[in-house]
Amino acid sequence: MSIDKNYCCIILTMKKIFLVIFLLIITNLPVFAEYKPIPETLSKQYKKEMEQIINSEYKKTINNIDNHVKDAKRIRDKILKNGFNIDDYITLSLIPDTCIPSADLDLYGKMLKVTQEKYLGMEYKPISTDSVNPIDDILSPYFRDNNVNRSKLNKILLYENKKIKIVEEYIKQVEKLRPTSNQNIY
Repeated sequence: MSIDKNYCCIILTMKKIFLVIFLLIITNLPVFAEYKPIPETLSKQYKKEMEQIINSEYKKTINNIDNHVKDAKRIRDKILKNGFNIDDYITLSLIPDTCIPSADLDLYGKMLKVTQEKYLGMEYKPISTDSVNPIDDILSPYFRDNNVNRSKLNKILLYENKKIKIVEEYIKQVEKLRPTSNQNIY
């Protein structure tokens, strides 16, 4: 009899846990799926302003990427000249993984801020991320609905990928100098 009672308690507990998880998912879905369209009367103005932000920040973003590549080259040259150093190697390794992919965060942040504050009447809250992907996911429906030209954003992405490959080559060159034992790393 005690086995049946324990079994029933386990089943009831599992049902309660499932119900709580289900309710959490259901109540949070509207938060993630909120899409408030920009009024049609502001559509042309929105398109113009977004393209203006993209155009004004494009060169600055490209320069930002170029500066990261220059830093990577400087670090690589330093390692080639002075020998392997773990601190420099780690710094170099972070450039293609974090620095270059986040070079356009300011651009996307400006577009999100203008979209939310000016056109949606929402309070702008920056998203804690080192990638533009979540911001792009939020902005894409607005860009699509208002025919915002994304060609320069795509060019930035392609440029980032091209420069990441260059820095990855720098890393490969440095890794050839890496000692096989940990005693000589520092």
